Amino acid sequence: MDDRHGAAGFVGEQRFNRRATVVILIGTFALLLVVANLLAFVFGGYLTDRCETLDSGYGYRYRSCSSVAVFRPGVLLGTVAVVVVYLALAYLLSGRAALSLSHAHPADGPEYAELRDLVTQMAIAAGLPEPKVYVVDDPAPNAFATGRNPKHAAITVTTGLLARMSHRELRGVIAHEMSHVRNRDIAITTLAVLAVGVIAVLAQIALRIGLWTRFTRNRNAGAVGLVIALLGLVLYLFAVPAGLLLKAALSRRRETLADATAIELTREPAGLRSALEKLEADQTVLARPSPAVAHLWIESPLERKEAGLSGSIGRLFDTHPPLADRIAMLRGYEGLDPAARGPNDPYPGRA
Repeated sequence: MDDRHGAAGFVGEQRFNRRATVVILIGTFALLLVVANLLAFVFGGYLTDRCETLDSGYGYRYRSCSSVAVFRPGVLLGTVAVVVVYLALAYLLSGRAALSLSHAHPADGPEYAELRDLVTQMAIAAGLPEPKVYVVDDPAPNAFATGRNPKHAAITVTTGLLARMSHRELRGVIAHEMSHVRNRDIAITTLAVLAVGVIAVLAQIALRIGLWTRFTRNRNAGAVGLVIALLGLVLYLFAVPAGLLLKAALSRRRETLADATAIELTREPAGLRSALEKLEADQTVLARPSPAVAHLWIESPLERKEAGLSGSIGRLFDTHPPLADRIAMLRGYEGLDPAARGPNDPYPGRA
């Protein structure tokens, strides 16, 4: 196996994921804080009226008032508190949100005993706490892992995956998902989605507030509104695409590493390789794919749907490397022709 995927490579990747998680979290916090304070400024949080009495020169005096910017520590601390609470809640609830958006339910019945046993085996092999196990009732074969850390992780599979994969293939898929937990990339992908979503929402808010304040009679508010509208435009044109590229790049990186880590856990590439070949051949797509969690699945349901529309530029935003590339790597480990396909395990026909 390539040295990049050995023990040192896994430790290095975990360190990279931890650093990237901190960077994304700090960047998201800073962006939210800037926009929150701009909004506070527009609505008068940092403005005060300063009045003075002036001589008109025509025998009478008049009072002139204008809005002046002032620094208010209380307003700053208030925006910091709001942003911190928002990020904390979003981070803590992100795993539940992913399960809810995917319409997953606990794999509690006896029909899921094999699935639960495989998750237990792979958790022991990875030296991790056993994740919770969920199932999505959908004929499309797919799976994903989510959670903020190994102690709060969950692995989800579709009924379509259970119906198509043999015991060995299902073991390979579970090992792939357990690898995401082991490599600690479930948190970084959660935060990447959070960052992109926040940027998009803030851009929309900034544009609307900016346009609204441009039509007010207050000259100062109109000028600030123009600045905020320009900020929203910049976020849309540069920050949103950059965030999407970041999310896609991080997701592609984690999928390649998880494939290699799965081999480390199972000690054989044939199961995962055969599973990916079945996924490549199967044209069924998720009935209700959510863009917010599409990057979590072992095969992106959105990229499968939009494959005919993706050109070389469009592939930059793909959250998964092509299945053909992943299969070629695994076939190389087996000493098989990277361009060929098979042998594959028969369908087990699980209910």
